[in-house]
Amino acid sequence: MSLVLVDTPLFVAWMARDSRVGPERSSLLSKAKGRIAFSQASWYEIAQELQEGRLRFPLPAQLWLEKALEASQAVVVPLSAAIVARSARIPGADLDTVDRLIAATAIEHDLELATWNPALAGIGGICYFF
Repeated sequence: MSLVLVDTPLFVAWMARDSRVGPERSSLLSKAKGRIAFSQASWYEIAQELQEGRLRFPLPAQLWLEKALEASQAVVVPLSAAIVARSARIPGADLDTVDRLIAATAIEHDLELATWNPALAGIGGICYFF
């Protein structure tokens, strides 16, 4: 059974029980507990969004993240030279650096990707969870 890499906004929304995730996706993610992967690049994205005020947590960021990783039973996938190198080769004007790193992580580790980001949804070489 392969791991499911959950991209940053979806992971945050799922952990916050945001209604935008929807019952079907929420159920699929809950059933995947124990197989959830979280990219180390997402840590940076969360910190950046907190700094810019686009994201707020009810707890200090580190504590929130620790609790979210525990609740989701997520495995953190570290960045590597191979992931960084591959990320630079992923085309797409609508992709930022973190999106590329997440896509490259999925490709390098042959992980399914759970995303609602249309810019990530069309990258070749990725098996999509939904």
